[in-house]
Amino acid sequence: PRRVAPPQRSEMATREELDHLFSPSKWSKRLPADVIVIQHEKIVREATEAAQRDVRCKLNVEFEQPGGQTLDVYYPEKHEGHEDVFIFIHGGYWQAFGKEHAGFLAVPFTRSGVVVVALGYDLAPKVSMTAIVEQCRKGCAHVMTTFPRSRVFVGGHSAGAHLAACMLDTDWFQYGMKTPASFAGAVLLSGIYDLVPIQKTYVNDPIQLTDTEVQQFSPQKTLTRLKLPPGFKCFLANGDQEPPPYKSQVAEYIEGLQSVGISCTHHEVRGEDHFSLVERMRESEEDYFLNKLILQYFRECK
Repeated sequence: PRRVAPPQRSEMATREELDHLFSPSKWSKRLPADVIVIQHEKIVREATEAAQRDVRCKLNVEFEQPGGQTLDVYYPEKHEGHEDVFIFIHGGYWQAFGKEHAGFLAVPFTRSGVVVVALGYDLAPKVSMTAIVEQCRKGCAHVMTTFPRSRVFVGGHSAGAHLAACMLDTDWFQYGMKTPASFAGAVLLSGIYDLVPIQKTYVNDPIQLTDTEVQQFSPQKTLTRLKLPPGFKCFLANGDQEPPPYKSQVAEYIEGLQSVGISCTHHEVRGEDHFSLVERMRESEEDYFLNKLILQYFRECK
């Protein structure tokens, strides 16, 4: 008879235990939980402000109707219209932060010749998960249309990695693309790929996930719908001080991707937690190994 896997710890946990398990701030060794999120917001916001001073950029580009959502574009010094483009989607558990916190990596990446796009989206409780995913898809379609000669990569951190993974399961013809379109790759950092446990935590209080949304927008559950080009490869990374469910979810997602023929490269970065993993992306390629790995991944993708 087929062996049935024992239930995961998160499946048996109480609400209080789940809230702890899915609170990345509680698992860092650097700072108290109530301090680390405040510091993280300050670091990524100030690094984004510095990028807007130091990098040629176009801010608040509308990609929906007038007055709708916007994105920020950061350009390399030499921009000829065919450079790689990296769409970066911010985290914040779908209820915090914005694109003003997502340009922190623009200085090192534009110096390496990559266009960086910080994507904005409305937050819960103002909008649902369905609306957030739809806004991100419209933003990505706008970028693909704007840079037709470029390879476009999508990525994000935490909830942003979840949204980036959702972008891989998109019929771009529904978003105005007149020719078959796909990303050149995906960079998923410390992401959530199964929303089932999230529905049982404090995170769900503002987002109010429906059962349908949990099934439709859990990347782990939509793997068989993926229609990615041959040779597509995902880049995944997390810190070694992540909450246990984050580590287990990335392992399960990698296994799922590989089961449908998508190759993956995965790095667990020693000494980094959920927040420092991406805070350090404001550093140069020479100073931060993760930036070097991502840029190398861009070069290696077909």
